[in-house]
Amino acid sequence: MRPGRCGQWALLGVPIVDETGAQIDQGLALVPMSELAIEDTRYVVGMKGTGSNTIVAEDVFVPAHRILSLPQAVEGQSATPHTDETLYRSAFVPVVSLILVGPQLGLAQGALELVLASLAKGRGISYTFYDRAVDAGSTQINIAEAASLIDTAQLHMARAAADIDAAAASGEYMDFQTRARVRMDVGVVATRARAAMDLLLTVQGAGSFAEFNMLQQKWRDLEAGSRHAVVNPSIAAEIYGRSLLNVKEQVTPLV
Repeated sequence: MRPGRCGQWALLGVPIVDETGAQIDQGLALVPMSELAIEDTRYVVGMKGTGSNTIVAEDVFVPAHRILSLPQAVEGQSATPHTDETLYRSAFVPVVSLILVGPQLGLAQGALELVLASLAKGRGISYTFYDRAVDAGSTQINIAEAASLIDTAQLHMARAAADIDAAAASGEYMDFQTRARVRMDVGVVATRARAAMDLLLTVQGAGSFAEFNMLQQKWRDLEAGSRHAVVNPSIAAEIYGRSLLNVKEQVTPLV
């Protein structure tokens, strides 16, 4: 992302301090891009197009009405004039985490469509007697398993979205265990999408990794995106497991 081609505002994580400089809260600050500079640091193998460069702020004043307390947002205590709108009652962390895996599910689904289209052209399997890959039992099983993994990911994502919407519509903030389960659902979407992609790469073969092949780009983007800290499937499982076992101490405030 370059200056002049980005959004007009940035949402930045900032410490909130008292008069002595001691941190008393963690905030999200809304700052005009006109007051910020972008440092070109985005050199990665996947998710290259996100524009996640370094934002530099020097002597920027942010008024209180443009700062949101993150702990209050997590607990659904953020002030809003839009109390009659369901969207504004949606649980903060479940929404933030769920939107991260929507594209990951799409990448896996897109990869399946690419491989099916390639197979439909009648290509064979190199160094075998299969003139058509679709006739091979291994191809049939791998495609079926990949499609089922994608279906599983979609079902978990749909359930999480339904939980968020139902809680918001009820006017009650989503309870902790359901929020923990959404974090788990998010992790499941990521792992199932990655597993499906692995099978599809196996079906497509070594040619998948040619630079002109769109499958390798989807693979790189999925591998990078599914490693986002808020998606982390192992941490998600720990969060949900602790909730189910009534362990009070959690591993993150982002639930």
